[in-house]
Amino acid sequence: MDAFQHDRVVVPRRGKPAAVLVVVEGSDSKVVMSIASSPSAMERDLRIDFFRGLALFCIFIDHLPNNFVAEFTLQSVMFSDAAEVFILLSGLTAGMVYGRAMERQGFVIAGVRVYHRVWQLYVAHVFLFMMFIAMVAYTVGALNNSLYAEEFGAANFLDEPGVAVTKALTLQFQPAFMHILPLYIVLLAVLPFVVAGFRSWPRVILFASFALWLAVQFDKRIALSAYPGPDRVWPFNPFAWQGLFFLGVWLGWRGTRGEVSWLGRRWLFLLAAALSLAGFLIRLNWTLHDFYDPIPVLVSGRPLWLFLSKTDLGLLRFANVLAVALLVARLIHPQARFLASRAARPFVICGRNSLHIFCLGILLSVLGHLVLNEFFGGIPMQFAVSAAGVAIMISVAALMEWFAAAQSASRASALGAPTAGRGARG
Repeated sequence: MDAFQHDRVVVPRRGKPAAVLVVVEGSDSKVVMSIASSPSAMERDLRIDFFRGLALFCIFIDHLPNNFVAEFTLQSVMFSDAAEVFILLSGLTAGMVYGRAMERQGFVIAGVRVYHRVWQLYVAHVFLFMMFIAMVAYTVGALNNSLYAEEFGAANFLDEPGVAVTKALTLQFQPAFMHILPLYIVLLAVLPFVVAGFRSWPRVILFASFALWLAVQFDKRIALSAYPGPDRVWPFNPFAWQGLFFLGVWLGWRGTRGEVSWLGRRWLFLLAAALSLAGFLIRLNWTLHDFYDPIPVLVSGRPLWLFLSKTDLGLLRFANVLAVALLVARLIHPQARFLASRAARPFVICGRNSLHIFCLGILLSVLGHLVLNEFFGGIPMQFAVSAAGVAIMISVAALMEWFAAAQSASRASALGAPTAGRGARG
């Protein structure tokens, strides 16, 4: 385990430290294990992996064009969608891992670890970009249809590849589906300084983060420029999305120390329940109206549109994902029985290997897009493409799990330790 061990953090239960999290990173995957007070008991907080896996499935399905199955993903029952869930969970995990590392190892060592992860993400993004562009360029040539280049936002690469590649390397060129990794890279690059600020001036840093998010809501000029310009900006504005990410970082870091007990207050739970229920009913009403037009729209989306911006993380999106996250944290135990069931395992293993599965899902989205456009794209085919893509993601994650377990067994055997697969006890 020493070759993969990443960090250890205390997990509070009802305000009291009761367990230790061991975050293990191997092949860009994070495994969060909870070792209870009893030395023989090994548990894992599966909620992060489960909901990250769910978000990855939803991202893939939502990217397919005119997909009937997308009416049943997270975006159909809440104001926010899988992107907000993914970024919030990433912030929580980063706060637990790197916040504790900074306390134990100092700013320099923890910063090096963060930037090592940033480099891994950057390499993954560049590789994904080249695969994405190669698929689009081949499709345009093979089908003699330049509309695909426009549809995938890759036309500028075909027109001026030298400039486009340079802009891609600086994260300014973001074709379709390629927005989340650049956002995550930028936010993670700032993380060491934010966590260092949390240690000394937590309220000041939180206030500054919220103030920056609020400023973006009123001034759309606060954004990063994107290619091709001059008026294009990043589809996910880092100045806005940092509010969600760094709030997650703070909650993850403080939560490991049992210092967010105020989240258990009854009035906050009731408020979160009310916000979640309102978002569910309104969004479900819109979804049902899309299914069957005579169903009346109870709350018009026009007055709410100013608060639903995905680019700038509008207020309703921000509040909705936080409310749902609080409900999940309060209502679902970290080792709930269903999270360890066979039905939940596909979600858990995909969430545990999130970087690889995310990149695979993007490429599968492109292939699925082409299949639905070039062949019969009716509802049966939409179900088939969605199911096939999810099955491939699960299969690759299962293969990675098997390989990781084999590596762990090999290392333990070399050290003379008894093994019985992943999670074995001597």
